Amino acid sequence: MHERMRTIVLLGSLGLSLVVLTACELEEITIAEVQDVVIAEVYLDVRSEPGGNIARAFLHRTVGVEGAEVLPSLSTATVTMTRTDGYSFPLVAEAREECVESSPSDEPGACFVATAAAGVIRPGDVVEVLVELPEGGKISGATRIPGLFELDGITGICALPSDRLMTIGWSPSDGAWAYLNETSIRGLPDALRPEGIIVEDDPLYLLGLSISDSDTNVVFPSQFGVFNRFALDADLAIRLQVGLPVGTSAEISITAVDRNYVNWARGGNFNPSGQVRIPSLSGDGTGVFGATFGLGFDVLVRDVPSGLPACPLG
Repeated sequence: MHERMRTIVLLGSLGLSLVVLTACELEEITIAEVQDVVIAEVYLDVRSEPGGNIARAFLHRTVGVEGAEVLPSLSTATVTMTRTDGYSFPLVAEAREECVESSPSDEPGACFVATAAAGVIRPGDVVEVLVELPEGGKISGATRIPGLFELDGITGICALPSDRLMTIGWSPSDGAWAYLNETSIRGLPDALRPEGIIVEDDPLYLLGLSISDSDTNVVFPSQFGVFNRFALDADLAIRLQVGLPVGTSAEISITAVDRNYVNWARGGNFNPSGQVRIPSLSGDGTGVFGATFGLGFDVLVRDVPSGLPACPLG
């Protein structure tokens, strides 16, 4: 922490003349200088399908102090994950866009990714991460992957009649603190145009959250998109409460997330961590090491026999 402090003198009140101005009391306050800190945002996502696992680490700094010396690039850092049985693998430097859509131009950060090497990680595994910084510092932490769970009566794909709701249930995941409910719906612009509803996005992405380890069911599509409601067109939001029109399709995923993920997640209206983020990494920096385990399936909206298993109706 920088020990230097600077004093700012503020006028206690403002006047409309020199006479009033000189009568103001002066209040002296002290503000600590901003400390430059490395923030590591590390996630290990485990999926049920082969090749679906991916580990990502995005390293960046807090806003630098004006006039501070140029610090080493974080792109030369090393990131290593290790399972409790000793299995270890590195994350390899990749383009920033593999980790984030955008970042400050004055501190773009560095992205590290592993896919094949992360493929052997399974639900319930305990994994540690070690970030070794260019200037010699270290950041570390650990997490347990949420446990295996299963969807109720749903395999890889199912058929849903138009304008019907679907109940998605699943067994609890050991160690999960919450479940993310995500969907990507295709075909809505053409399907809803005859109803006079204009849909700009194709596919339409909706995000929901079950903020409890025992909250293991959700209704599709009416209960998806709780964090998208204010951005959705009102007519579209109302239309989704009764189901999807024929000819559309959707990709759906249910993802169990660990405590570290929940305690850090913030952004827009999606703030399960509450007022303040709680870090799960420590050392010569801070940040998060979050873990997830997810299951996915597809839905086809059809009113004629398709030969596909029927989706469980709400």
